[in-house]
Amino acid sequence: MKTREMKKITNHFDRYFEQSDCMVLHPIIETDLHVDILLYKPTDKFPFWKLVTMGVSDYKMPNIRNTFGRFNEFVMFVDQDVDLNNKETLVWYADKLGLVATYAYHNKTHVTFGHSIEWKNEDSNDEMIAAFIELPQIIENIGVLRCKLGIFKTVVCLQVVLLNQNDLDKLMDMGPQAFGDYLYPEEDDKKQHFLSEKHRSEKF
Repeated sequence: MKTREMKKITNHFDRYFEQSDCMVLHPIIETDLHVDILLYKPTDKFPFWKLVTMGVSDYKMPNIRNTFGRFNEFVMFVDQDVDLNNKETLVWYADKLGLVATYAYHNKTHVTFGHSIEWKNEDSNDEMIAAFIELPQIIENIGVLRCKLGIFKTVVCLQVVLLNQNDLDKLMDMGPQAFGDYLYPEEDDKKQHFLSEKHRSEKF
């Protein structure tokens, strides 16, 4: 990714997260698709960690109907009580985000809103085995969804929500539209389920 594009992506999320204190995490192992991750701390307005990919949009996905665009970047939201200053914990979340974010590239396919991705974990104690691709609705300003990098390149910013087997079963039973409504219910008195977790808790 060109330096100019990296700056535009960083400025984009600085604007919509209303903070400019992100830390850049570089990949430990280099691949053909270089993906960094921006880490934003919790704030009073958005009291959760925000992880953002930067570089996934170097891959132009094949065209399909009913999509937001052919270039993606991804965000993940993690509860503020999770210690992402701990390297091991941070690496776990960053790896899961990277796994989902690069799926389209590695499989030469198209991933967009409403899609889900499953995987097998080497560690049998690793609870999260899938992800649902959602819109980052917790950020009320819908401008966060699109970041214009050039005349012919606009990036779609999608949210990754990690799922365990029970969540995945719920998704399969409800279907993607109803499951999206479950994650972000319209009713103010209903709980939102937008945080990604390593182990499912009552906070989800």
